[in-house]
Amino acid sequence: MKTKLFYTMALICSTLFFSSFAVTETNKVNDQQDKIVFSKIGGTTRGVTGVEVAATTDGKTTVAISVVDFTGTAVVQIIGGRTSAQYYFDVNEMGYEVINIGTLRAATYTIRIILDSEVYEGTFTKEAVGR
Repeated sequence: MKTKLFYTMALICSTLFFSSFAVTETNKVNDQQDKIVFSKIGGTTRGVTGVEVAATTDGKTTVAISVVDFTGTAVVQIIGGRTSAQYYFDVNEMGYEVINIGTLRAATYTIRIILDSEVYEGTFTKEAVGR
């Protein structure tokens, strides 16, 4: 009877230990979210100077865009995967927008951020969600 109790307790403890280890491994956060690298194309010498454009994506549902040192309307174009989408948001020295990409199909997309006459372009990959 004592042997059965000992083995049962050992089994329960080892199960709890290994399941807690598995949970910690799957809950690790990717400290470098997919950062979208932009290259500047187009523009004129009279264009916007000193503008900082940054974007990150989780690869499944959102793209977060940040624009600093610009005032005006930012146009965001997402092209690829046999579809395209266009978004607008106003920036007053600083602007931040989160775009839902959950409805787009899994593919590699080109993202363009247009600020007056300057265009910033980068790419990201949207992963499949579900199935």
